Amino acid sequence: MNIKLIAAIFRKDLLDSLRNYQVILMVLTPIVLSLLFTNVMSGSKSAAALPEIGVISSPQQPLIESLIDKGLSKKITFYQNRHDLESAILEGRVRFGIILPEIISAKGGKNQPVTLLYPPHIPDFGVETLKSAFEAEIRSQLAITPPPLPFEFKVEAVAGTTSNANAMADSMFPMLMVMAMGMVGFLALPMAIVEEREKGTLNAIFLTPIKTGEFIAGKSIFSLFLSLATIFVMLSLNGKWSDNSGHLVLIIFSGTLMTIFTGLVIANLARTQAAVNAIGTTLFLFFQMIPSLQHSSDVVRSVAPFVPSTYIFSGLRKAMFLDLEKVTINDDILIIVTLTVVAYLIAHGVYRFKKADK
Repeated sequence: MNIKLIAAIFRKDLLDSLRNYQVILMVLTPIVLSLLFTNVMSGSKSAAALPEIGVISSPQQPLIESLIDKGLSKKITFYQNRHDLESAILEGRVRFGIILPEIISAKGGKNQPVTLLYPPHIPDFGVETLKSAFEAEIRSQLAITPPPLPFEFKVEAVAGTTSNANAMADSMFPMLMVMAMGMVGFLALPMAIVEEREKGTLNAIFLTPIKTGEFIAGKSIFSLFLSLATIFVMLSLNGKWSDNSGHLVLIIFSGTLMTIFTGLVIANLARTQAAVNAIGTTLFLFFQMIPSLQHSSDVVRSVAPFVPSTYIFSGLRKAMFLDLEKVTINDDILIIVTLTVVAYLIAHGVYRFKKADK
């Protein structure tokens, strides 16, 4: 591999980007948004809960039967043990969990405690709302009026998060990192390549004896540097580095390369900058929105596994905020790395026989 050719392309991209205000805006936008959302939303009172509930109980438990009769059967997932339920809460598959004894009666006595589990990122306001809503359901089912319940009702935060997590960071910060990857890979890189094609300078590259791997490396290295620098500045300014930094860097590096290789394919398909906007923006919106909204509806949830950013978002969130002994991150990393290799092979195949435009 000719290092001088790669370095020459890198220097050219660096000089071109310094004169292109669009690239500067794409770098500054996620950094500014990360600072804005961190300060504005860190103490916000989020919504009390999503309707998904994880339950450790018998389906014949009267309280569960009452919830099912109210049309919540699709929102209740049963678990066999507390570890699985806590993992589901931390990974966002359910919003909160309930551990119920087999029998809850209004007579008190030997009733076992009812335990409500919630992710620690929910603020106190949300926890109290959760507790009040479920307590009201228990009172309605048992026909109990205030004040005290005839059994212990415990509320416990799920263990397994790092100390620097908060309500905003749990959802917003990984989304902003995914945004930084997508903006550079899907928009900035293909836009720069198509601009070169329109100026005729891209033809000069293809007329040289450059190899496909050298071209891809040369075109990727500056965009990779741009995206990584943006994300690392975001992490450093907001103090979001965690004890799982090794996993975090691997996910960022692989996810960024995936978007870059995809951007190379977009640049080959799009003949004009307008076409890049049409293709790149569409992919970027799906890439950005699907993982953030995957728990909002059954439709989005069913589509999410087919969108690569779902695994990037999940991996980032786990590496930044969760105890990896409580959740599984290796599956996310394996999928991300595999999709990155596939994206590279597609880009290599697309440019393997690329000729200068006539």
